[in-house]
Amino acid sequence: MKPLFKKTNSSKKERGQAIVLITVAFIGLVAAAGLVLDTGVLMIEYGKLKRSVDAAAVAAAQEFRPDPNTGDLNVQAMENAVWSFLSINQISNVSDVVIRTCEDTTDRPALCNPDPTGNPIENRKLVEVTATADVQFAFMRVMGINGTSLTVTSIGEAATIDLVLMIDTSGSMAYETTDADGDSSNSPTPDTGDDPRVCNAADNCQPLRAVKDVAIDFVESL
Repeated sequence: MKPLFKKTNSSKKERGQAIVLITVAFIGLVAAAGLVLDTGVLMIEYGKLKRSVDAAAVAAAQEFRPDPNTGDLNVQAMENAVWSFLSINQISNVSDVVIRTCEDTTDRPALCNPDPTGNPIENRKLVEVTATADVQFAFMRVMGINGTSLTVTSIGEAATIDLVLMIDTSGSMAYETTDADGDSSNSPTPDTGDDPRVCNAADNCQPLRAVKDVAIDFVESL
């Protein structure tokens, strides 16, 4: 006599369903972990790229000067400065770097003077640096997202600085001296009450002469 009900192997089916659920849950767990960890990596790379581009824009602005051979703006010097600072900050995943100045940009009045010919006093020595870096993900790849690109823009300016150098010309800066080296080996001991007219003729009043020499060296270094 045949049995009325056939015994099924339900335990194997349940185990198979559990494996599928565990696999899906594991993928979701990895995706959630990747969203947190890879987002952190993305923020770190953005901060690193932003600092590097800021420094590169300042360096490029310092090279904002005409080429002595051609008289044109030395774009090559600015590019070298930008890449140098990107290399110093260990930015090796840069895929594109664009350098713009007001000389070659006419469609952004907010950045450049819209009337450089009629109102040249408003011209500014601005350098805009835009860099794009590729960031590779570690965990998000299980979701088919291998990486992304970050684009950062920074503007540097070569501004004119008015420098005022003040030198004290009081009596204490003009001891009587008879030799140029200021050691007063051939004169009496210097005193703050000495008459500076004695040494002004030879331009060797000390310590004013030493201050002048330092001031000249400082100006020549600019």
